[in-house]
Amino acid sequence: MRRGMDEREYQRRKDAFQALLDLAPAAREQRLAAIAATDAQLADALRRQLRGAASTLPLLDRVGDEAALPEIAHYRLVRELGRGGMGRVWLAERRLGDAVQPVALKRILHGAWTTEDRRRFERERRILAGLAHPNIAALVDGGTDADGAPYLATVYVDGERIDRHAERDRLDAQARVRLVAKVAAAVAHAHRSLVVHRDLKPANILVDRQGEPKLLDFGIARLLGEDAITTTGSSQMTLRYAAPEQVRGEAELHGGASDIYSLGVLLYELLAGGSPYGASREQASLLAAILETTPSPPSRARHLGGVDADLDAIVLKALRKRPQERYESADAFADDLLRWLRREPVAARRGERGYHARAFVRRRWPWIAAAALVMALVGYHVATLDAQLRRVGLERDKAQALAGYFGELFKEARPADTERGEISARELLERSVDRLRKDGAKAPSTRATLLLAANDALAHLGQHRAGQVAVDAALGLLEAMPAPDPALLARAHAERASNHYKLADLAGARREIARAVELLDGVDDPDLVLTVQQQDAIYADDAGEHAQAQATYRRILEIARARLDTPEGLRSYLAAQSNLALSELRDDPARGEARLRDALTVEARHGPADRAVVLPIKSYLARTLVNQGRLVQARPLHEEVLREARAHYGRDDPWLDVIGYHYATLAMLDGRAKEAIDMLDASIARRPRPPPDTDTAGWSNLAHRASAALAHGDWSDAVARFGPVLAWRERLGRGEGPAARFDRAQLAYAQCRADPGEETRAALAASLAHAGGWSGWAAWKSREFLPACERALAAR
Repeated sequence: MRRGMDEREYQRRKDAFQALLDLAPAAREQRLAAIAATDAQLADALRRQLRGAASTLPLLDRVGDEAALPEIAHYRLVRELGRGGMGRVWLAERRLGDAVQPVALKRILHGAWTTEDRRRFERERRILAGLAHPNIAALVDGGTDADGAPYLATVYVDGERIDRHAERDRLDAQARVRLVAKVAAAVAHAHRSLVVHRDLKPANILVDRQGEPKLLDFGIARLLGEDAITTTGSSQMTLRYAAPEQVRGEAELHGGASDIYSLGVLLYELLAGGSPYGASREQASLLAAILETTPSPPSRARHLGGVDADLDAIVLKALRKRPQERYESADAFADDLLRWLRREPVAARRGERGYHARAFVRRRWPWIAAAALVMALVGYHVATLDAQLRRVGLERDKAQALAGYFGELFKEARPADTERGEISARELLERSVDRLRKDGAKAPSTRATLLLAANDALAHLGQHRAGQVAVDAALGLLEAMPAPDPALLARAHAERASNHYKLADLAGARREIARAVELLDGVDDPDLVLTVQQQDAIYADDAGEHAQAQATYRRILEIARARLDTPEGLRSYLAAQSNLALSELRDDPARGEARLRDALTVEARHGPADRAVVLPIKSYLARTLVNQGRLVQARPLHEEVLREARAHYGRDDPWLDVIGYHYATLAMLDGRAKEAIDMLDASIARRPRPPPDTDTAGWSNLAHRASAALAHGDWSDAVARFGPVLAWRERLGRGEGPAARFDRAQLAYAQCRADPGEETRAALAASLAHAGGWSGWAAWKSREFLPACERALAAR
């Protein structure tokens, strides 16, 4: 923006330029002449801007001329997707090595952009970098092209506008409401990140081939609380979707309320087939309607069946003229839409006399009508109930025994002991295991169930050796029974496998899980089958049998996909999809990333799932972005995951260390090595020093701490730290694995920097001979080692 040009003048010029671009040459000249008659200065500015744009745009009769296309490293522009007043959007291919990713690339027209445009563009990139949601098109990259024009690339959404999708597929009212609820949830996510979109309309919401809406174009979004660089005016967004406060220039006073209003307009149009303001497109009439006219209920348009009074109330609440009378948040709007979908009373009608009673009868009339039938069938149920109770008896006895077991367990903890810190949960559990092994009063299957419960509790405390004692005792009881329950026996073998795995005994884990798989053949327990198959795939993957592991993960996905409405089915789907993603990341990072994003989308659609399941997926996604070198996009996601993990897990939970480990990788790579060191030192301090060889996580932290020293330029410290780590890998028989070879390359690089010479350079070059087997950040970071070593050698 030129110095002295205010926001309204800037927007006026931008709108005029966009209108001129869409005209044929003759009509364009006529329009410029009309502008010149009233504002010669504006006409001159527009002519200069058009000449600047034409200097880099292909002529209409040379559209296929590739030389006219912008040149951007790592990108091939495929075709134009659209254009606006100051820029164009292209479908492009992003190439990183052998990976090709389709993206939507937005670029300001060379010759048209100003310092103010650059500030807007940088703000849009900053906003997108901070948003990670399955219904928001994610930022991939950003920078400047060969001409110095700024660009940003987002995930390409192969889809169509939400309104056209709804009409083409003839979606019913429920399907349309479901789409808008997902968009509202995405808007709520942006609001929680202090971002207001300010331009919600059908053109900025595409529905992809899986039927998922994606929110696009944060070009005029606003970060709440930032210093204003614009004066909000209605011309900044499409007027038809503007809120009254935007028309009055007061949107900044009301936070995200304008986005809720725009969502209300969108939903109204999807349900009524037309605008809440009628068909008029004349600006003065539209402004008056936005400010003064109360829309009629969308049901009166009779465009769709199923639009009832509750849905009318939801839409009209979102469209109230006063921001404080709308929904208090986009979350509240989305929640009310979900209530409507579940046929529950809606908040928009709260306070209406008799509403809840009418809603109860209307929504539950099938159950009320069935009451008489139930009474007639009571005699039959009495006859069958006794048999059901007999079948349930064993489970009831086990549940009662479990309750009694934990009651007795904590009776043993005298208050004086716990106050002095003389007894811990671990000690109580270990005592209980000893007592259960000797208790002959309870049935063997009940004792086995209780022992497995104790193992589960000990595993959560990281006490896998003590847990193994409990599992071994449970297996001894079960195998001594003449006809043990195969499902319970399989579960015991799976628990034993898990303990072996946590104790770094992969061979033992695979042996036990194979027995569990064998026992479950023909058992009708889908949840247990999914759990055991998941373990089987993880262990195969760790053993290097990636094809077998991936095939198992795909089988799990097929089973779990039909059970997404159950907690265990959803949990298994998310775990399999994320584990398969991690397995595929070595060879196809883009596919792995797509799987992780799918897992988050499924969780948003069918969840919420346990945070202990979702947080690792988000962490893996951030790690995937880091491994692809997309640090700008990874950082806000990593920070979000770290905040949520600290709130969810607590300071001493092992999973917090895992998430911190991956965050430390990002910190090392984007120049914050001291922050990585501090985080890793805190994690290391919580573990025994040195860790036992079975503590893989502890040793991994030590290896990462050596890498952090390297990133910080502490060459001698890095040399000293890599030695014990490599010795540990040798003791485990993994001295020739990819991780060990990368550690040796890092050690050789540290030695070259600490003592530059031909000998240390040759040792580094030899260690890099194995770089072809490395993936992720190790692959691209290691390419810097030899040039940096040679520069140090030359400067000696």
